[in-house]
Amino acid sequence: MSVYDHYRPSERAFVEQVLDWVQQVENSYVLKLTDFLDPREQQIVKQLVGKQLVIHDDGGFEGAERRRLILAPDYYELNPDDFEIEVRRIEYPTKFVDLTHRQVTGTLLNAGLKRQKFGDVVLDEEIVQFATTREAVGFIEMNLERVGKAKVRISSVSKEEILVVPKTEWVEEFGIVSSLRFDTVASEVLNISRQKAQALVKHGDCKVNHKVIEDASFILEPDDLLSVRGYGRIKLMEILGSTKREKIKIQYGTIR
Repeated sequence: MSVYDHYRPSERAFVEQVLDWVQQVENSYVLKLTDFLDPREQQIVKQLVGKQLVIHDDGGFEGAERRRLILAPDYYELNPDDFEIEVRRIEYPTKFVDLTHRQVTGTLLNAGLKRQKFGDVVLDEEIVQFATTREAVGFIEMNLERVGKAKVRISSVSKEEILVVPKTEWVEEFGIVSSLRFDTVASEVLNISRQKAQALVKHGDCKVNHKVIEDASFILEPDDLLSVRGYGRIKLMEILGSTKREKIKIQYGTIR
């Protein structure tokens, strides 16, 4: 069985990239610093690397979801500065504007920054901070002048001022579905019709493991993270077997 058989076809390119990173580190004895990876990508890296190399990770914030990984030989001694992460604050007229996570992320992307070049965006009342790579800081400071209609300024953040990512608390629930298709599971979990779920997919409002899906028949697996715009996040935790009528029993989590 090939290593690729353990992953979805859509993940093949990333799996190839990770295997190439491992080979680079083993052949050259130098560390490999990744861009910001989402949790599913981090999981794939750790599965493929196994015990061959040492892995360290950091996201700039305590509890960060998106993180940079260092792959290194076992004799490597961690230097936190090797992650090359910078945390920046977005200053804006707080009396007149309320910024959202979606606005900030969209503005960074529209400015020409690739998603893997910045990590979590953290909001705490009127404070907005985000993590990015050291090499991208200059580009951001030159190109990010507005978020929505609000004029903004990018400023540095001291270590003492860095926010903490709120901890996600999952409420575990159970359901019964006829299949593990995305639209079927979304219909059960979100209490909407399959037609509504299909429409949400068609409009680009649905993600699995942080990637937009375009097919409502996408087959889900345990540990998949579903995100539906306007409805929040769901985690498919476990498949518990079948009922007498051959329906599938699932355990899933919703955010409290």
